[in-house]
Amino acid sequence: MTKTLIILISLAGIAPLFSEPKPDKYSRFFAGRWVGGTHGNIVYKIHAPARISPSASLPVVVYLHGSAKCGTDNVKQTKVAVPASFVANMAKRPCILIAPQCNHGQAWMTQSGESVLSLLEDFLENTRVADPKRVYLTGFSLGGYGVWHLIDKRPDLFAAAVPLAGAANISDVSHLKDVSIWIFHGRRDKSVKVQRARDISSALKKKGISHKYSELAAGHLITSKVFNEDEIHEWIFRQRRK
Repeated sequence: MTKTLIILISLAGIAPLFSEPKPDKYSRFFAGRWVGGTHGNIVYKIHAPARISPSASLPVVVYLHGSAKCGTDNVKQTKVAVPASFVANMAKRPCILIAPQCNHGQAWMTQSGESVLSLLEDFLENTRVADPKRVYLTGFSLGGYGVWHLIDKRPDLFAAAVPLAGAANISDVSHLKDVSIWIFHGRRDKSVKVQRARDISSALKKKGISHKYSELAAGHLITSKVFNEDEIHEWIFRQRRK
């Protein structure tokens, strides 16, 4: 009886020497499919590779949806062209794709945007394979407004920003000089006038801030036209913060 007890104590004492390393806080999201979560006042889904080396360094892509995809189902924001294009290219360009969803009556320029920033900061802090120098932000319509709002608040977080059919309300663009920006807008957009895109591009030029501007012969719905092209993916993944 005493001998057995000694053996059990001995095994208990050495067990921690062979224990597995503590997994990342967000390890369950590395499943090769969409996995959902909640943070602050938003729900979100993450799509990340299932098999990855612990020494890997992956870029992080954040997509902000338009007003039609608001809700709490945590599905609609993934069933659109932009996140779908990154999923389709995952084998060629592996990344961590984050698609938050804000509720009806909310916007990325209010508390939902704060929740996105908080989620992103927490994710980067607690995920070893996420590259903090390669964080990319894109969004359409309401999400395009959100892109401008979030890079205005935290330009230090993002290497690149791609606003689609959005508009900016930024008094001084000087602090955006280290963010690589590519603006897309439809010339015939009746929902968000193209002049809004021209105005922010002009403001960037006046400050000597290099950026790309593409005005398409299209209306408001330009996501497929933009993200079904390999060029935009190649450009995004080349961007890196210094």
